[in-house]
Amino acid sequence: MSYPINNFFTRSFTHSDVTVDTSAAQALAALDQPGRRIHLLIQNQHASAVVEVILNSSGSEGFNLAAGATFSIEGYNGEVRLKSDTASTPVHIAYAVA
Repeated sequence: MSYPINNFFTRSFTHSDVTVDTSAAQALAALDQPGRRIHLLIQNQHASAVVEVILNSSGSEGFNLAAGATFSIEGYNGEVRLKSDTASTPVHIAYAVA
């Protein structure tokens, strides 16, 4: 089930800034019940670095997030791991839980 970002379930977002290095590391743990993550945003804040977003607790394959780009997904409650082609890449994460 998909919930639009302006639905009545969204009361607030939790925000965090993380620094991503060249090895994959957990940026956000899987969400255990009773809550559920209804919206997740990941923003690459570096001017030139590419961040790989891995939506899995294992494995090394993900998708690339270009410099300055933002990725958005609804209803994903699993682990988020990130790695960059440049050390000390700033990334912003925001999510809402219902």
